[in-house]
Amino acid sequence: MAKSSSLAKYFSSISILPDDLLLGIFQAVADDIYITNEHLRLDCVALASVCRGWRSLVLGTSRLWTRLHMVTRLGALSREHLERNVMRSANALVDVVIYVARPPDPWGQAAWTLVFDGAKTYLQVLRECSHRWRSLKIINEEDNHSGLFHFVLSELGLPHAPALSEVEIICHSSGWITSLKESFQFLSTTCVPSLKRLKLEGCESNILPGHFDASSLTHLNLKFLCQFSHIPTQNSLVAFRNFLSCARNLVSLEVHRRVFFVEHTKTDDEVVRVILPVLRTLSITMGTEKPAYLSNILGTIAAPNLHHLAVYGDSLAWEEHGLIDFSSPAFFFQQDQTPKFPSVCKLTMKNMLQSVHGPGKNIRSILTAFPCVTEVVLDHDIREIADHLVLESYDQTAPPLWLCLRQLTIEMPSMTKFHYLPQLSEWLRLRRASGLSLPVVTICYELQRAGMKEDARDLMVIRKIVNDATGYRASDTKAVVGQLSKLGVLVDLRVESRLVTE
Repeated sequence: MAKSSSLAKYFSSISILPDDLLLGIFQAVADDIYITNEHLRLDCVALASVCRGWRSLVLGTSRLWTRLHMVTRLGALSREHLERNVMRSANALVDVVIYVARPPDPWGQAAWTLVFDGAKTYLQVLRECSHRWRSLKIINEEDNHSGLFHFVLSELGLPHAPALSEVEIICHSSGWITSLKESFQFLSTTCVPSLKRLKLEGCESNILPGHFDASSLTHLNLKFLCQFSHIPTQNSLVAFRNFLSCARNLVSLEVHRRVFFVEHTKTDDEVVRVILPVLRTLSITMGTEKPAYLSNILGTIAAPNLHHLAVYGDSLAWEEHGLIDFSSPAFFFQQDQTPKFPSVCKLTMKNMLQSVHGPGKNIRSILTAFPCVTEVVLDHDIREIADHLVLESYDQTAPPLWLCLRQLTIEMPSMTKFHYLPQLSEWLRLRRASGLSLPVVTICYELQRAGMKEDARDLMVIRKIVNDATGYRASDTKAVVGQLSKLGVLVDLRVESRLVTE
């Protein structure tokens, strides 16, 4: 009885909240769930089932129904339900998510027919409101080679979507490219004249129409493509350059692995760089590609207003003869040894200096290539960087490095140690002695979550993290963190956990 009374008091308190506040809570809950789950979720329906007041509020608020989800799975959704959601969204712009699920194996002809017929029906409903599409996200479940993905692209047809500004096509894969029989003609200027953001992952590059116009794009994300095979050339790098030359309005460009073949980069002629005049963010993820992959991207792009350069490598896989010479014009410098990207204010560099054969050559060039940098994000590469900063600081004739640095973030993965702290402390001491301001130092240490995967060392570290953010409680490390504090440096240790799955 007491429990029932307590629950009644709880619900009574919620019921007196103003509608605007309730709607804000509902929207936050829906946003959080949709971000973390690509599958169909009927959270608005659940909210509308709590009580009459909530039902009236939810059904009468069109913005809560602007996510239209479709899943190609038997029993996942009915046409009537999708039509009701479209009607409840009224005249608001909508975000469309199509999840192409992998069918059960084996499955008979009857189930095959039902799934394809159902998908065709749902796509027809979505096409009828294409004039209100704001974003389109098509997700192909991992290693789904059933033909459903191609069927969905074909059945979408060529609807006119004048308000569509963002398209994501993601083919989850364990290593195989999702092949396509023909290009996705919907991605044409006629159908999507307002397209600003495009993300392609895990599919053949011929998903783009042969005459795709990239001039309207401001954000582009390319990951794990096969090659630009629809363009009449055998050189995938040339095709990549031609594609970028049409995208002169890019503000953000992310290039991941396998966008072109390193074997196609050999040329005896000096290549004219593609100028991207408004590009602010350039992110390059190399995976296991050779350093030549990075050098050819940096040699392809000229970005006079670049603000943030992020480079993610896999230096542990590099061979001795392939180590980077950072002073080479192939990377951060021009032929005349002037910086390629002098306007960069934020530099992110991870796993670029950890080869078993050494960290590479002329690391000092990393420090001199970005004279205006104010924020730097590093991982365990900080060990080599800190060593060179100390050595350079001892040289009284050399100009100080990173004069404008205000923020240094060190993001350490799990199972690593804090051996870099003495060098970092010495560099900060020398920097202060030179009269330069000290940066804010943020150390993020990643811990594997206990219970998901047993790891004796990480469990021990969890017990040794000091509550007041002073560091890993080994006697030497604790002393070093204390030294940093005495220097007047703001040290912020953030211990983060990550979900580890088998």
